[in-house]
Amino acid sequence: MLLGLCAGYAAFILHHTTWQEARQLDAIFPFYTWRTRPFTAQELTHTWQLLAALAAGCGAAATLLAALPAGRQELRALWLSLLAAAGSLWHTIQSLSPRQKRWAAWGLAVLTGLRAYLSLASVTPEYDDAASYTLFVSQGLFVTACYYPLPNNHVLSNVLSWAFYHVNPSFWWTMRLPVLLTTTAVTVLLLVGLLHRRLAFRPAAVAVLLFSLSKLSVYHSSVGRGYWLLTGCAGVMFFVTLALAGKTRAPRAAWALLVLSGVAGAYAVPTFAVVIASAYSWLGLSFLRQKSQINLLRLVVTGGLTVAATLLLYSPVLFVSGPAIFFGNGFVAPRPFAEFVAGLPAYLWETEGFLVGQIKTGALLTLVGGVTALLLLQRARKGQLPAAHAAWWLGLAPAAFWFCAVPYVLLIAQRVFAPGRTLLYKALFFFVILAMVLEWLLQHPRVRQWKAFRPTLVLVAVAWLGYQFVSLWRDNRIPQQHNADYHAAYAWLSQQPHGPVLVPEPTHSIFLRLYFRSELPGQPWQLDGRPVPGRAYPYVVAFPDKRGYFQPRFDFAPAFRNTEVEIYRVPVTGPAPAGMPSYWFLNEDL
Repeated sequence: MLLGLCAGYAAFILHHTTWQEARQLDAIFPFYTWRTRPFTAQELTHTWQLLAALAAGCGAAATLLAALPAGRQELRALWLSLLAAAGSLWHTIQSLSPRQKRWAAWGLAVLTGLRAYLSLASVTPEYDDAASYTLFVSQGLFVTACYYPLPNNHVLSNVLSWAFYHVNPSFWWTMRLPVLLTTTAVTVLLLVGLLHRRLAFRPAAVAVLLFSLSKLSVYHSSVGRGYWLLTGCAGVMFFVTLALAGKTRAPRAAWALLVLSGVAGAYAVPTFAVVIASAYSWLGLSFLRQKSQINLLRLVVTGGLTVAATLLLYSPVLFVSGPAIFFGNGFVAPRPFAEFVAGLPAYLWETEGFLVGQIKTGALLTLVGGVTALLLLQRARKGQLPAAHAAWWLGLAPAAFWFCAVPYVLLIAQRVFAPGRTLLYKALFFFVILAMVLEWLLQHPRVRQWKAFRPTLVLVAVAWLGYQFVSLWRDNRIPQQHNADYHAAYAWLSQQPHGPVLVPEPTHSIFLRLYFRSELPGQPWQLDGRPVPGRAYPYVVAFPDKRGYFQPRFDFAPAFRNTEVEIYRVPVTGPAPAGMPSYWFLNEDL
């Protein structure tokens, strides 16, 4: 059924447009030398027909299996297992005391209000998600699901935003509201999941709060890039991994969620592969220790199903944009061995610092917290901790350490320095470990006798939190000023008589098209990245002070100018030249 749905989705995407429209994708972002994969109209038709036939075949097989007595029995068992899992989570929520429910509700309300405020473009400016809006979401479903000129296209997130775009094309509604809804749901999921794993309310709430309020997490809770979707899927995969390794009472639900979270996470951001590797390697070792051959076989089958379903979802990207840009872009291409070895220590140190909120010294917290946690885990194994605390450490800490470490093993094996944001989810597991360390300190008799400990802890927490937001505000200042300049250029242009606009700089193109599409969707303006032969351009946009790649040669001053944009009003007299306009000049040294 899953394979049929994924194949049907891919067939619908490729059947959603004509071959002539599909071959126009390169005009969306003409600034790179990269181009979509050449294919004929017949190849496009055959591909979607093959996918449709696969969808029909899988659907027919699923229907046949579901009609058999054993199939009906299995589906009923799966449904009952899912109900049991949902009921168990609901029981976890209901078992909270009234005071804990109030704390949780108020905490969620404050977090949601903070995220809603930060999601405003005037607070967290359009930057990372500006390209997503301009190049993919606003271009239609086919482009969103097929066009991959750079790894900025996180398809699942952009497909969700595309659905919101058709309700309201404004930038906040399209790109920021889906993230706000996602972060709220994932926050609840993480807290309930930790509580369900028998972690006490205070350390569970502290772990979720620390993760939610770290700088990287705060930024991506506002920006439409899909990293909180990845985090939510990683949380589900972590919890079902623990459940399956611990012989859960609802194994069918756990296996189903393992597959679904893997497919959704990989379609959200391809680097979810490191989460899948962490979960499957942990489960594989657990099943080997348990000598459970049937579970090892199930793990192989579910892994194959996850890979197959993910490839089917990405098949429109692979067909249109080609596998090279997807599997061989600069983010996944191996680095030279000597260069990688020389840069690895700094990469590990700065990445860990980045994840906990301070890129230069934050890894000290990782070291101190990690070493303390290892000592406490050893004490728990020796029975030297209270039974309740030992249950947390033995039940959560080993897998949390595993999910923190395995990504680095994979990156080292690939010789890749992945951007820190792709490992955002990993910070959650460290903060879970840190919260358990803090809870042990708060409960330790000797520490409790030190009256200054709690005030000191509060002071450190306030200082850390203040730094996160001051640092985020400082990072946002320059993009805010740039956005203000880009928007001022848009505002000036929108008041001029309609006419084609030549915008050869990628940054100008992305932001001007964003503002025109989100704020004036009913007034189509023609913005070209390269001159079209025979088309006259009354408006030409460039960077001021000859600092861009495009440096037009005019003998008159621009009609509009600020620190980021200058716009020339070009007199249109007579027919446009068939070749490049006389003012066209590119600085090839840039």
